[in-house]
Amino acid sequence: MAIVTLRDIHIAFGMEIVLDKLNLQLHAAEKVGMVGANGSGKSTIFKLIVGRIKPDMGGLIKQRALRIGYLPQEATFGKDRTVIEEMHASVEHILKLQKSIQVVSGEMESLSGSALKAKMRRYDRLCHDFEIAGGYEYETRILATLAGIGLEPELHQAKTSALSGGQLSRLGLAQVLMLDTDLLLLDEPTNHLDLQATEWLERFLAGYNGAAVIISHDRSLLDKVACKIIEVEKRHANIWNGNYSNYIQTKQTVRLQQHREHIKRVEMVERTLDFIARNKDQEGMRKTARGRKTQLNRLLKLNPDFLDKPTDQKTINFSFGKSEKTSNLVLRCEKLGKSFGELKLFSDLTFDILRGERLGITGPNGTGKSTFLNLALGRLEPSAGIARMAKTLRIGYLDQHGDVLDASKTVLEEAGGANPKLSSEQVRNQLGAFLLSGDDVFKQCGDLSGGQRNRLMLCKLVLSESDVLVMDEPTNHLDIASRETLETALANYTGTMIVVSHDRYFLDRVVDKLLVVGTDELGARCLGKTEFVSVKPVYSYYSSLVRNRVEARQEKQTPRGAGRRRRRPAAAADKPRQKTPEELRRFNKYSVEQLEEMITEHEREVSEIKERFGDAEIYKNHEQLAQLQITFDATTAELNLLYKAYERRTE
Repeated sequence: MAIVTLRDIHIAFGMEIVLDKLNLQLHAAEKVGMVGANGSGKSTIFKLIVGRIKPDMGGLIKQRALRIGYLPQEATFGKDRTVIEEMHASVEHILKLQKSIQVVSGEMESLSGSALKAKMRRYDRLCHDFEIAGGYEYETRILATLAGIGLEPELHQAKTSALSGGQLSRLGLAQVLMLDTDLLLLDEPTNHLDLQATEWLERFLAGYNGAAVIISHDRSLLDKVACKIIEVEKRHANIWNGNYSNYIQTKQTVRLQQHREHIKRVEMVERTLDFIARNKDQEGMRKTARGRKTQLNRLLKLNPDFLDKPTDQKTINFSFGKSEKTSNLVLRCEKLGKSFGELKLFSDLTFDILRGERLGITGPNGTGKSTFLNLALGRLEPSAGIARMAKTLRIGYLDQHGDVLDASKTVLEEAGGANPKLSSEQVRNQLGAFLLSGDDVFKQCGDLSGGQRNRLMLCKLVLSESDVLVMDEPTNHLDIASRETLETALANYTGTMIVVSHDRYFLDRVVDKLLVVGTDELGARCLGKTEFVSVKPVYSYYSSLVRNRVEARQEKQTPRGAGRRRRRPAAAADKPRQKTPEELRRFNKYSVEQLEEMITEHEREVSEIKERFGDAEIYKNHEQLAQLQITFDATTAELNLLYKAYERRTE
């Protein structure tokens, strides 16, 4: 059964029609990816579902009492709250239950008799509701969610007004994920997430019981999470079963079939027109020719798009020029180190980049990736060692924030400055390939959107005819089609490339070496650590390497003999005997009465711990809360084992 149904939706903003006769259904528990060109209407569909806008025509049906969590591209917060206070706001219903429990607990102290019994029933109901709502785990979940999306403990007490745009986006995501929801609508959730946080989000979504629709340009995420792809194209929504890779393969097959059908239709119309032309004046064939003409006219009138050629969404289209053969040594790093006060990003980094090599750099946010680029470009002085780029090289640089653009210049002036030899017309033609045409070329750079800035910087790279491309997050703000065009252009580029990226698809396809900064051998954040990978596809190989290390570490930590089977003596082979599971053998020395006493004691301990969770002082102290959660988990696990041991003895 559908939880959301959109029927014949029509939405226009002024003269621009965004959605027309759009039909769509969302179903419970489905994880769906939504793709389409920038501006195709994806975010508009989300705003329609949550009620921020209304359709001009058409209908929207939502399941009664449907709980929706919505993450817009730009999260907004009040300036007075801290990060942890904003997270508490997302579990307000739990905090209200907690307050009610404390109030009722205080009221019971002055009651007796039937009034006390009634109040105790009220207290039990509240405790039950609190437990069902996750009240005993919510603070731990908040801390785990903040850690997962990359907001470190030192930021938890910071005011949201002091956070960067990227940190606010991550806080918005964390807040939405804490909500008790049936449907998540996530608009570009991986913006500003590093790879570790993105992989954490993938695991969260895999374990989430509700439905989720994710607008994303992260193809790896859509491959791992989505069971269906919604493609918003030409004002309609097309549904493709399977993940992103299945969608691409199926769409290519469908496009081929559509082109073949188009050729058949054109040939049929041409044959019919030829028949009419040859027979309209022939004796005995005039009536047949007129009939064919009438049929053809009716067909074309009822199907005005009958002869339309299938076309794909317009996207950027470019290629990089050939690099001149200059120095074989592009970059040399010798014992390179960089620190900012007590913060050490890396040290003793020694390697060379040779002509034609493609180095990718990745790692958690704030671990020194962009800093390394600035050291290589000579924009920063190292704390130790050297980073020397060959002086004969023409270097093209793309900055993820667009700081290399002069905000006061027009698009045409900024692009023209990359290659003064070209005429204004030649520059405009190249800008057109990056979807910057018409009046857009006269806009000031400071007035451009994030996507327009990124396309302009890519255009400048092409115009600069560089020997070395140094790029910091080049896929930011690009839709999937544009990312794939960029990947193709870079695959055919003959020069040298140094690129920082969190796009796993991009790294696997484009680079042949990977420098991972700021993580230990198990993939955990660790400033100062670096690792090189040179087996392609580089990121997939690195990911499997880390996974294997984690599994090996877990095996080493498993107690000796755990899980091993003891060989039964041959003489006993014919005697069917149910063995006590290994985890319950330690209870064999106790009598049934002793087990009953142990169960009673552990039940009492669990009850006391639950009451401590309701203590306001506890949940304000993160260390005490974490320790209490550990104690609760351990006591509950022991109680469950006691239950099992008791059941075996009394069967």
